[in-house]
Amino acid sequence: MALQWLILAYVVAAEAVVALLLTLPSPKLVKSRIVSLTSLILQPAIGIVPFAAFQLLDIYWKNEHRLMCTSDVCTAAERDRYEKF
Repeated sequence: MALQWLILAYVVAAEAVVALLLTLPSPKLVKSRIVSLTSLILQPAIGIVPFAAFQLLDIYWKNEHRLMCTSDVCTAAERDRYEKF
């Protein structure tokens, strides 16, 4: 799970850097080169979007179906309910 978060963090960091470079005042040639380089990188990396969506769904599923106990110690009924999911 840590590797998944690491990959998502790198993708977000790369997006932030590209957004920062495009919003800074710079010559038009530099911006067009950044845009063309970004599009060349993103075309093969388009598989990251389904991967990120899958990871978010996985996190949501695990959060919704986690073992919830009413006290410090889980009862047998609570464990059975958790195992049925």
